[in-house]
Amino acid sequence: MDESIPNNNHLPTDTAWLFPEYDFQLMDLGEHRGLIIERILEKGSWEQLSWLFATFSEENVADWVRQHGFRLLSKRSFALWRLVLQIENFQAPDWAVLVKEMEQW
Repeated sequence: MDESIPNNNHLPTDTAWLFPEYDFQLMDLGEHRGLIIERILEKGSWEQLSWLFATFSEENVADWVRQHGFRLLSKRSFALWRLVLQIENFQAPDWAVLVKEMEQW
């Protein structure tokens, strides 16, 4: 991404690489909330993670992990964030459990 282009979407400019299939300048914090949380939890740097928790709050990120993390995060990331955010109960549809069981680490 060209650093000279102003970033009006309030996302850190160094996160643009996480969203190659999107027009980064048109991304919206509200509309793309789940996608932003997913990509930064999965591949973000410490600075990007700090921004994520400051922007969406630990409670909101934990709610997202509870509802969507099993399906959308890798096994490793989901295990890490469950531990960090102290999540014991989460949603895991039967079909998603079967798919995850077939995946290799």
